[in-house]
Amino acid sequence: MNARLLGERYERYVIDLRREFHRHPEPSGAEKRTSSRVIAELESMGIPYEVVGECGIIATLRGCGSTRNAVMLRADMDALPIQESDRNLAGPKAVISSMPGCAHLCGHDAHTAMLLGVARGLSETRDELSGDVLLCFEQAEETAGGIAPMMRALEARNPKAVWAIHVYSELPSGAISVEPGPRMSGMTAFSVTLRGSGGHGSRPDQTIDPLLCAAQAVTDLCSIPAREVKPTDAGVVTIGMIRAGEAGNVIPDSASFAGTARFFDPCLGERIIESVERIVTHIAAAHRCEASVTTDGPHPAVINDAALSALAARSVQAALGPERLASCEPWMASETMGCYLAKYPGVLALLGTACDKVGAGAPHHSPSFDIDESALKYGVAATLQFTHDVLRQSP
Repeated sequence: MNARLLGERYERYVIDLRREFHRHPEPSGAEKRTSSRVIAELESMGIPYEVVGECGIIATLRGCGSTRNAVMLRADMDALPIQESDRNLAGPKAVISSMPGCAHLCGHDAHTAMLLGVARGLSETRDELSGDVLLCFEQAEETAGGIAPMMRALEARNPKAVWAIHVYSELPSGAISVEPGPRMSGMTAFSVTLRGSGGHGSRPDQTIDPLLCAAQAVTDLCSIPAREVKPTDAGVVTIGMIRAGEAGNVIPDSASFAGTARFFDPCLGERIIESVERIVTHIAAAHRCEASVTTDGPHPAVINDAALSALAARSVQAALGPERLASCEPWMASETMGCYLAKYPGVLALLGTACDKVGAGAPHHSPSFDIDESALKYGVAATLQFTHDVLRQSP
């Protein structure tokens, strides 16, 4: 099997699919068109599949080895509730979303397209596969809404290794990082509601102002990493949403905000959330407000298995040469791949897609985010090589 050649052979196929998915993004939990399109491609290859949850998919490509020897390859399908800019860092984008307020600004369109390209390559080389390949297309990764049914569906299949590849705007185009240890952070989401007593803006003395309370809480929560986290530890607190009121001359009855805590050490994550609850409770009491705090998590960090990371490094070098292998610092974004890696050994690879010439390099989740599509063939080739290599190992 020549992984580089197969990546080049299916490059146009992958780019065309990526652009189709990009034009027609779907938010978390509503990936019906995307799922149907994936199914159509799998059926054209003769690969059996089952639907997991509402839109998730697990397809099984049978090799010639033991059915107890299986590797899982995973891609995510959902887009973000963000209005896309029609320009990247250099000029007009090659393709933009046709859906107002929804766009692929994290690369999931590329992930799904690459995995379908991998499916093509594996179908062509299945006689050389020493086991089975599970192709997992996960819905609702951004909200973690699709991970639970996928994990349940994998229990009976018990893969020996798991793999995913994520495009990354902070690595040069075509560079691939497969380093061991923590690669993406764990995360706990939190939501806060503050209730007071509203009234006319001219008489704040007759009200209990939840908006002023929220403003102080937001400011103090963002100081947690600087004042309650050891400088050598990695911890981030971000408030991404705040809502209160309908008019500038009315003090509202309630205010709400939501954010995330990110960490690699789960014990640190617990301490941060304890701090969030403590700070909100005491600030609310000082402002005479009632407070409620709800959390979702913790979701585990992405931690690559050392032995499989070493194998992946050899696979990248064998398929693409040592010049494609790169190193980078851990990424403080979060990924449901951490849930798979908490149960099964595996690797999340980061594929660089930054390129000044094509204007790719804006941060993920930014309206200007874009990728250098010429990198996708390297992601396909690395995945193909790793899959064959890991299945050749003893079960």
